[in-house]
Amino acid sequence: MELATIIALLEQYRYLILFPLASLEGPMLGFITGSLVPLGYFHPLPLFVTLVLADVLPDIGYYFFGRWGKKKSLIERVGPKLRITPEHFEMVRGLWHSHPFKAMAITKFAYGLSTPLLISAGLVHLPFKIFWRYSAILAVFQYTVLIGLGYFFGGYFATVESTLVRVEILIAATAVVFGIYYLITHSVRSQFLKKDFGQ
Repeated sequence: MELATIIALLEQYRYLILFPLASLEGPMLGFITGSLVPLGYFHPLPLFVTLVLADVLPDIGYYFFGRWGKKKSLIERVGPKLRITPEHFEMVRGLWHSHPFKAMAITKFAYGLSTPLLISAGLVHLPFKIFWRYSAILAVFQYTVLIGLGYFFGGYFATVESTLVRVEILIAATAVVFGIYYLITHSVRSQFLKKDFGQ
């Protein structure tokens, strides 16, 4: 979805559109909506709670998809996306059970690996209490940073009178922040695949 479209939808529908958009474009939305707080479009607490829930609830859905799915068929479907063979699956199991916080951090910040890794947590029967707790802790951290950055930039946007200029500045700032975010998540993915699977 185009950034200008997302901004227009948020300005028009606010909380009504926030949860579904956040489920799809969570981190980007954290920064954008944070920048709209000083302009009066959102209140910080309901915004924060909505974004964290929109991050954690889909994680839980993927976890139970893995937990209740047939292990063999799911590994055959999910494995190729992660470059996991059945032999590598035991390494993933070990990571989830030995270092669950590290595994969840990789899951949250490894570009393109989030869904398969969330499913794998269910497949290896990581205790649900541990899963949702670490998912929530990392979501709280992630959105505190992103909403905070957005709020900082939003204070500057509030001094700009032209709506068009505000949107242009917001698009440019979002592009910079998410260029950096993409580089970090891509690096985490590469390190994970190289270290754990020798690729």
